[in-house]
Amino acid sequence: MSIQTFFPSNPEYMTWEDWNGNFLHYFGEEPIMYGPEADWKLVAKNISQLTTFESYPVPDPEGFKTWQEWASALSFILNGPTQ
Repeated sequence: MSIQTFFPSNPEYMTWEDWNGNFLHYFGEEPIMYGPEADWKLVAKNISQLTTFESYPVPDPEGFKTWQEWASALSFILNGPTQ
């Protein structure tokens, strides 16, 4: 699978369920977990272990206090800086 060139979901303005669902939509060919917000670190670790993302430095969720901080860092890695 080729990686999308842009993941247009801003976690600052979404619920966890919306963000996780959008990630599944954009990268649905991968076995991405869908779980409750309480399990966001498990989902994040799952994403980091998928072959589609192995060439990207997916951040370790243990270094973040909230899923929004982690998802923002991941979006930056996938999308690059915004203008």
